[in-house]
Amino acid sequence: MARKVIPASQTSRPAPARRRSRGLATRRATGPARGPWTTAAPQPRPSLEDAVAPVRPTMNWVLVTDDNGRTRPEARWV
Repeated sequence: MARKVIPASQTSRPAPARRRSRGLATRRATGPARGPWTTAAPQPRPSLEDAVAPVRPTMNWVLVTDDNGRTRPEARWV
């Protein structure tokens, strides 16, 4: 009697790519060194709001009482 073969689950990567493991030497960062041994302290980025922001009016909501004594919200530009 023949046994039924159960196929392995399929992934989008080929089998050799799934099984590959990297050593510690290849995991090292390629960018600039970071940590306590660096000499330059990080500098804050310039704020774009200060350089480009035009002066724009803001809208405020105030409560206004009408002639009937009812209070209703009203938007005002400041």
